[in-house]
Amino acid sequence: MIAKLNENEFRPFDEALRPLLADYLAGKSYLGSDYSYYAFVQWFDEGEYLDAGDALYLRAHMDGELYYWPPLIKEGSGLTLEEAAARLPEGAQFAFCTEGFVNATYGGYYIYTHRDWAEYIYKTSDFVAMAGKRYHAKRNHAAKFSKNYNATMERIRESDIPDIIEFEREWLKKRDFDGGAGESAARESAIVKGWIMAALRGELVCDILRVDGKMAGIAIGEITPTGTAIEMYEKADTAYDGVYTYLAREFAARNFTGCEYINRQEDMGLEGLRKSKMSYYPAFLLEKYVLKPAENYSDCYAERRSKLFSRAIDRVGTPGARFEVKELGPSDFDLVYGFLEGERDKLADKLFFLNYTHEELRGVLEHGTMFGAFEGERLISTCAVDRDEEYGEALREICGGAQGRRFFEFSGIMTAEDRRGKGVSATLCRDVIAYAKRELSPCTLCAVVQYNNEPSLNNLKAMGFSAVAKKACGEYDFVYLTLDV
Repeated sequence: MIAKLNENEFRPFDEALRPLLADYLAGKSYLGSDYSYYAFVQWFDEGEYLDAGDALYLRAHMDGELYYWPPLIKEGSGLTLEEAAARLPEGAQFAFCTEGFVNATYGGYYIYTHRDWAEYIYKTSDFVAMAGKRYHAKRNHAAKFSKNYNATMERIRESDIPDIIEFEREWLKKRDFDGGAGESAARESAIVKGWIMAALRGELVCDILRVDGKMAGIAIGEITPTGTAIEMYEKADTAYDGVYTYLAREFAARNFTGCEYINRQEDMGLEGLRKSKMSYYPAFLLEKYVLKPAENYSDCYAERRSKLFSRAIDRVGTPGARFEVKELGPSDFDLVYGFLEGERDKLADKLFFLNYTHEELRGVLEHGTMFGAFEGERLISTCAVDRDEEYGEALREICGGAQGRRFFEFSGIMTAEDRRGKGVSATLCRDVIAYAKRELSPCTLCAVVQYNNEPSLNNLKAMGFSAVAKKACGEYDFVYLTLDV
C-alpha cells in the first residue's frame, strides 16, 4: 500500500549529507551520535543516503550485509516511522536502532541488543562538577594534574598542526599496532585530520592541552542540532599523572555547559575503555539494537558474531511468517462476522469489544473500508474506517470538532488470540491510517474505547491518537480518541 523507494536514487555519503542531517535533526531531542556526520556517518566508506523530502534514509554494508539506519523524519511532515520504514525493500535490516524505533515499527523481526554499540550519556552538570563521594577519585586525579603541572588549554589554531602530527605519531608508536588494529588506527588518523580542518572552520570544537608549552593532549567534539554534546576524540600523554581526567573535565567545562547531556559514544567492546567510561558514572546507556527479519534467523548477524552480544539472543514476539493485508468486501461478511464473534468470546473481558450488528457490518463492508491481515487463507486481524456520515457527524459533536470537519470511526480492531501482542494489529492499523491519509484526507479518525481498556488505549496513543472526550452510555463508559489525517 506504501510506494517503495527507488534504489537507484541512493547516492554515496558526501559533504552534501552534512547539512541534510542538520536539517532533519532540527527540532528533535535525539541523544545518539548515529546521525552525526563527523562523529559517526563519516566512518563508513561505502555508505549511501537518499533524501525523500519527508524522510532521510542512510544505509551501509557491515560484515558483508546491508543495514539501514532508522529513517529520519522531517519535522511537520506527518509521516510516521513505520510508514517511512515500509518504503524500504522487503526484508530490510536495521542497525543502530533505539528502543523508540523498535517500538514504533511493525513485527516480523528478531531483535538483538548490541552492548558494544551502547553509547554513554552523561549529565553535563555532573560531569563538569564531579561533586559528591563517588567522584572523589576523579577530583583527586584532576587536582593532582593541576598542582603538579603548568598546564594551559586553548582552542586549536592552524599553527598547532605540526605539533598535533608529531603527537599522533608518538602516540601510535608507543602502542605498536599491527594487523587489523594497525589499519583501524591509521583509518582513525586520517579521519582526525579531517576533523581538525573542520574545527579550524568552526564546524567542530577542538582544544589543545599543553604542559610547559609542550602538547600533552587533544579533544574534539561537537554540539549537534538536537543540542546534545558529543566528544568523539580524546588523546593524552599518560606520562602526566591525571591528564585524561583533567582533559575530559576541562574540555566539557569549556565547551558543553550549555548542553544538558554529553554523549561520549560507545566502548567498542574494549574492556579498558568500558571501565574508564563507567568510572565517570553515566546517567544512562543509550542501548542500540539490530533488527533482522525473522525468516533470516539462521543466517543472522548476531548468531554468527554472538560473542559481541552481552545478552542471550532474543526473538521478539512477532509472527514467524509475514502476513498479507487485503481489503474486505460484502462477500467476506460471513468470514469477518465469524472471526470477530469467535475472537471476542476468547477475550478475558468481553465488554472490551462490542461486535457490529449484522446491519452495521454490512454497512461497513459495503460503504466503508475494512482491511484484514491474512496468513495464507486465514484471517488474523481486522481494522476498518466506518464512513457512515450520520454517525460521523455524531462523533464530531461529541469530540467538539469544527463545523464541517469530516469524522470517520476507526473501528473493528480485532486480532486472533494467538497473534495478540505480536505487532500484527499495529501494522494493520497503521496501514489503514495510511489509506485514510491517502484517500480521505483531510478528515479526523475517531476511535471509541472502553475507559478501562488500557491495552487498546495505549496502542491507539502510540499511533498518534489523543483522548478528547468521555461519555457514558448505559453500562459502558467510553473514551473518544481522535487523529487528524
